[in-house]
Amino acid sequence: SYPEMRKMNPIRLAFFDVDGTLCAPAYPQPDGGFDIGFTTEGWMAYCDRTGDKAYSDCLPLPQVRAFAEEMRQSGTRLFVLSAIMNENERGAKRSFVQAHYPGLFAKEDFFFVYHDGEKVPLILEKAAACCVPPDACMLVEDTYGTVLEAYDAGIHGIHVANIVAGNAWQILSFPV
Repeated sequence: SYPEMRKMNPIRLAFFDVDGTLCAPAYPQPDGGFDIGFTTEGWMAYCDRTGDKAYSDCLPLPQVRAFAEEMRQSGTRLFVLSAIMNENERGAKRSFVQAHYPGLFAKEDFFFVYHDGEKVPLILEKAAACCVPPDACMLVEDTYGTVLEAYDAGIHGIHVANIVAGNAWQILSFPV
């Protein structure tokens, strides 16, 4: 069974995305409303306008926090691995995670890439540096294609999906 297999080969490194995984999007607008997404240009303008506070109104996901805490308690080293478009976004994501997930992610365990396609190679690089096989790594991510890329590389994938009706969250696991 999967739980028995995990006891024999535990997850040693787990990488968590920010947007849609550690964070439920909610971005206040000048008209008093909220957006949950932007065009690329709109996002860049929002980050320029808000700086390190771009994620200040976003919400942490209790289910993902509980999962991360469980992983940490089992001895798994946790990382933040998220794509950014500019340096303001890097600071905003780091601030959000440190505020809402205190003690779970060490300061040196934040990694940022400019394209989702860079995530799996970075995981493989970090795993090799730690002498950890890919099947002892996990990616927790909301972008389904990136989870499948991880799976193809021998990395366990957890897909976090936002089910719009009722804003319920579902976690789907893809064991290797």
